[in-house]
Amino acid sequence: KNYLNFQEDLKGFLFDGSNLENEDYDLFGFVLSLENPKDVLNYSRNFKDEGNSSFKKGDFDGALEKYSLSCVFLSYLALQEEEARTSFSQLASSVVLNMAASMLKKKEFNNVGQLCSIILGHHPNNVKALLRRANASMGVGEYELACWDLRVAHEVEPFNQEIVRKLKEVEQVLYSISDNNHE
Repeated sequence: KNYLNFQEDLKGFLFDGSNLENEDYDLFGFVLSLENPKDVLNYSRNFKDEGNSSFKKGDFDGALEKYSLSCVFLSYLALQEEEARTSFSQLASSVVLNMAASMLKKKEFNNVGQLCSIILGHHPNNVKALLRRANASMGVGEYELACWDLRVAHEVEPFNQEIVRKLKEVEQVLYSISDNNHE
């Protein structure tokens, strides 16, 4: 059931607004024609790997295109075996987090928040999703939301220095805002 919910969340994000290009719709027929779920997972992994290469080169638009294609494949994957569903969950989480990282680089903070919320809806203690959503919240000036995510991440990984540093940074901003409101 979790797999189907995750898949529906993925479809919801892809079809909401303009996240898909017209040519992406042509892929649906192809994906649906594939009879072997492992082929679909392999296509999706290949697009993810191509997205990772683009990301490393600083081509965030190219990375997003490849990650989106990977998600298109994953969103129409019909899986019966539990092992395949586990592979789906791991791959989908990775692709969605990579999309969020690309969008964070492009300062598309609202999309980052949506993507990370999808992950957190299925994996509430995912530290990468919590960190990325906190960064997106900071990007739109929602420091209280960022603080909440960072505190949850800190509970999961109390010795993670990035979390500790960002939490201090956000708490200082909140303290400064509170101080200014009391003057």
